[in-house]
Amino acid sequence: MDDFSALKTEFTPMIHHIIRSLSIYKNKDEYFQVGLIALWDSFRSFNEEYGQFSNYAYTVIKGKILNELKHHHKYEAHSKPFDSTILEIKDPFSMHEEAFAIESILHYTEGLTLNQQRWLLQTYLKNKTVTEIAELYQVTTASVKSWRKSTLIKLRKQMIFHCK
Repeated sequence: MDDFSALKTEFTPMIHHIIRSLSIYKNKDEYFQVGLIALWDSFRSFNEEYGQFSNYAYTVIKGKILNELKHHHKYEAHSKPFDSTILEIKDPFSMHEEAFAIESILHYTEGLTLNQQRWLLQTYLKNKTVTEIAELYQVTTASVKSWRKSTLIKLRKQMIFHCK
């Protein structure tokens, strides 16, 4: 084992050189570890018939790091980051709540103009901002604000009328 410790000290610059030559900038420590394992493999399997140990070690180390890069790239190409919205599971009770919310909002749209209904539904069902609603219907934000103002006035009047 003392032989490998000395070998590690001697070949550490070579491993770093290989990592730089392959333009590896992410997970350098991981690839350095792969390089050390490759150095260990080359140390154990070296045969003097192959030539100089440094040439053999360089070839083995670079080959193992390239293989690891290939596996890592293949993994990244075939896997996607986890998106929690994809797996959002709604229980039946929350679906009924949502349907009830839609039904109750639709109740308030009675007596409103088309634009007022658009503002109400987009704001409360889709959680859209004034700017987003304006872009959706290709009008100015001032128009949407006007829809909002007139809608709120009508809804307040309906509330006062129903409370009496």
